[in-house]
Order: sequence, then structure tokens, then C-alpha cells
Amino acid sequence: MIEIKEVTNRRMLKQFIDFPAKLYKDCPYFTPYLYEDEIDNLVPGKNPASKYCDFKLFMAYKDGKLVGRICGILNHFSNSKYNQKRIRFNRIDMIDDIEVTKALIKAVEDFGKENGMEEINGPLGYSDQDKEGMLTKGFDQLNTFMTFYTHEYYVEHMKKLGFNVDVTWKEYKIYIPKEVDPRLKKASQFVQKKYGFHLQKIKSKRQLTKDVIVEVLKLTNVCYANLYGYVPIDEKQMMHLADQYIPLINLDYLSLVRDQDNKLVAYGLMIPTPVRALKKHKGHLLPIGWIDFLWDLKHAKVLDMLLVAVDPQYQSSGVMSMIFEQCIENALKNGIEHAETGPELEYNTNVQSLWKMFETENHKERVCWLKKID
Repeated sequence: MIEIKEVTNRRMLKQFIDFPAKLYKDCPYFTPYLYEDEIDNLVPGKNPASKYCDFKLFMAYKDGKLVGRICGILNHFSNSKYNQKRIRFNRIDMIDDIEVTKALIKAVEDFGKENGMEEINGPLGYSDQDKEGMLTKGFDQLNTFMTFYTHEYYVEHMKKLGFNVDVTWKEYKIYIPKEVDPRLKKASQFVQKKYGFHLQKIKSKRQLTKDVIVEVLKLTNVCYANLYGYVPIDEKQMMHLADQYIPLINLDYLSLVRDQDNKLVAYGLMIPTPVRALKKHKGHLLPIGWIDFLWDLKHAKVLDMLLVAVDPQYQSSGVMSMIFEQCIENALKNGIEHAETGPELEYNTNVQSLWKMFETENHKERVCWLKKID
């Protein structure tokens, strides 16, 4: 018999966060989530998304043993924006037992029905800054810092429970060339001269204030507004995300492009991936995990591409050549082997066209599921 319990205290929350690390303890491709960030994300008083989201955390037990978990999210802003009655699920992990998955999904469906919802979809988060999507390709690949890893049997469970694919995301390896393409340098120089753009020089993190992060996230709101299920980030969330992003940033891989009036028109943010440290310390920075974590953020040979955005009026200007030129130069200097994109909507050809000048590999895909609530 499967028993479902709602997370109601700190001890249960710790079990909820740590469950995937135990489930995947023998899987070489799984990377744990950052425990300290999960605490901030999953405690209503700490997560600014509570302003427009209600959420519950559920755990499944079989014969008294923890065998699964799921987060149910009522995103009122999204439902209003898209005129939908949907409840989202996220952070779904379970043993290979369809009855466990069925019980977890039912818990979220019941939460949704209590609030008048008619459909369930996911994995989707509070906003696009949360991890989203269920892996359907790339089960032999490490997940990045910003994505989930999930077993192949998850897909079969979802199909058996009547879910259909609502949208697909693709992820790419972008291999670093041996040198900066002269054509790229020429394009960068042309854009700078034509539009008066320049790369902001940030020499230390003391110059990287929260105001800069907020400026970046405001541009993100503009550029991502029409993407699938996107929920704008408000000021309070921006400050919350600034606290999470600033410690991660390696200045070699932050590119901020400004116009003649010093307005931000484009940016790119990548980090040397800290997955080795996360695996070693099971996602916990304390007591000593932060040492390896910080080392990886300086020395890892693979880059996780976190965010990229261009002001809509300049999306055909070639401004990305400036960002690529800077990032490739620094990647070559630091011996980077390749970069990995985050999930990109399969129909977002504007983003995918950015990689046409590079050697790439579509090594992962993930989906969002949808079905009517039973």
C-alpha cells in the first residue's frame, strides 16, 4: 500500500530534498541539487514566488519506506495570463513502481481539484528560473547545474498514466573552437561601430551589485515574455535570485553589452560547472562542500550556459558576436572543452540559430507533460 504524506516540518523537508541523492546514489549521471538553494525555494516564507504561487510538497511511502516525492504548484499568475486552469507538478522522483507515481500524481491532482483546476502539467516550476522538464534523451549524460536528471522509466510511467507531451526542449553541447573565427571578430567590430555598443568591463565582484543583476533579469522578462509558460520575475524575486546568482558568477563568463546611453541591450551568463563538487558532497555546501564548489566555479573545464538575452529591437543586429568573441577568448585562455546550453524550446529557432557557427551536438531533450485531471 502506498501512503502519501504532506511535508509539514523541517525534518520532512530535509528528507524531501535529500531523497533524489539516495535514489540516484549509484547513477554516475545524476547531480544533486544545491541543498541551500532548495531550502530557499521550498519554504514559502523564503520564496518570493509565494506571492503568486501556492505549493505543497508530498512524499510517498511504501511499507514505511520513503519511495517518492513531488511538488504541486498552483501558479495563479500563469493561469490568469494564459486563461488556464492548470496545476503544475515539479521535483518528481520515485522508484520504478507505477503505483508510486500514480499516487504522487493523484496527490497533486487532488490539490488542484480542491482549487478548481482542470489540467495537470509539468515538470514546471514557479518561474522559468526554476528547473523544469523531464528527460527523454541523454540518459547517459550528466545533468547541468540548472537541470534535472531523471531515469528513463519516468517517461514510461507518465505515458501509462495518460499524459501527453505538451512541449519539448532541446539541449546542446557547444564545442569550443581552436581559435576565435576571424569572421566573428569582424562581425563584433562592425556591430560596435554601427550601433555604438560596448562591453561593460567588470574587474571585481564588488562592482557586480544587485542592481546589475536586477537589470539583467528585467531584460530577461522582456526577451522571454512569449516563451512557453513564462512568468515574469518581480522585483522581490529578482533580489532573491541575485543572492543566488552573484556567488556563482565567474567574471570571465559574464558579458554585458550596453549602448551609447549605457542601457543594457544584451547579456550572456555562463559558469564553469560545479557538478563535481555537488556530486561529491551530495548537494550540501556545509560544512566543507563550499571549498570544492568554489574551486569548480574557477577551474572546471565545462561551462553551463545559464542565461542569454538580447533586446528585441537588436535581435537581428549581430550583437551576439560581441558576447561570443569575449567568451571564446576566455574559454581558450582557461582550457574549456565545451559549453552546455540550458533547455531550448524546439520551436525557438532564434536561439538555436545562434550556434550555427559552432560544432554542436544535440545530446539531451526533455518534455513537459499535460493531461486532464481525472
